[in-house]
Amino acid sequence: MAGTLKNVMIIGASGNVGKPTVDALLKAGFTVTALTRKTSSAKFPSEVKTHQIDDSYPSDQLLAAFKGQDVVINLLPPVDVNQHNTIADKAAEAGVKRFIPTEFGSDTAHPKVVELVPMFGGKAAITDYLKKKESSGMTWTAIVNGAFFDWGLQTGFLGFDLKAHTARIYDAGDAKVNMTLLSTVGQAVASVLQHPAETANRYIYVQTAMGTQNDLLAALEKSTGKKWTVNKVSSAEARKEGGEKLSKGDMSGIVPSITGGIYSGEKGTNYDETRGLDNDLLGLKQEPLEEVVDKVVKGQPV
Repeated sequence: MAGTLKNVMIIGASGNVGKPTVDALLKAGFTVTALTRKTSSAKFPSEVKTHQIDDSYPSDQLLAAFKGQDVVINLLPPVDVNQHNTIADKAAEAGVKRFIPTEFGSDTAHPKVVELVPMFGGKAAITDYLKKKESSGMTWTAIVNGAFFDWGLQTGFLGFDLKAHTARIYDAGDAKVNMTLLSTVGQAVASVLQHPAETANRYIYVQTAMGTQNDLLAALEKSTGKKWTVNKVSSAEARKEGGEKLSKGDMSGIVPSITGGIYSGEKGTNYDETRGLDNDLLGLKQEPLEEVVDKVVKGQPV
């Protein structure tokens, strides 16, 4: 069972990370409540309770919502850092024991990673603020999972178009990248809460597989039985292009900014090498890259 942590409230429970997290928490026996905006039409499994508040996330309504919750998981986009800090403040004031912020990506605790992808600075600032709340008695856990393995392939985010059989390869394609299945991300959240002492006030590092773009391309060509068209790009140029677009408010700059960073091969981008993994602590298995790619290509569950 869940030990001293039982009641879990999730903000953003209907998103890409939220759905597998809800599933994993329910399977592990936690009581799950989704905090939703009044204008939201999101649907959840029947076992999930819901608590609605105004779209602006008023402080008094947040405080009331968090009362009686052991855990708050905030999956809102890290756009408004002040909003995230207010949510943390109200969680601490309500007596929440554990807070999980909207990390779920690269190792933003490494200065080089934030230097490469400045937009990650918001995530780092949010987690830094949580460290200041430790004196209130509220602990935190930031989960680092690298790229979303299945989602990244399915959407083309990782640089591969499954329908057109084209690949966008950064530099030599030999930078090692950490990747985690969305289902495993959800399991990581549940397991973190089942290991409260070991996971308190620290970053947790997990992955399903690690590989290069060349590894992914080879696996995709093997699975599809086709030779793919390769377009070479510079990771540095991608970051520059992405940064320029974002500075003008063009959100299409997000993908080149992030992928140009994770595929750069710079120190800090491969946290298996710089930090080590917490898979064993959390009981999470790694899987052969080729097998995962083949399942994604064939539309099989992963």
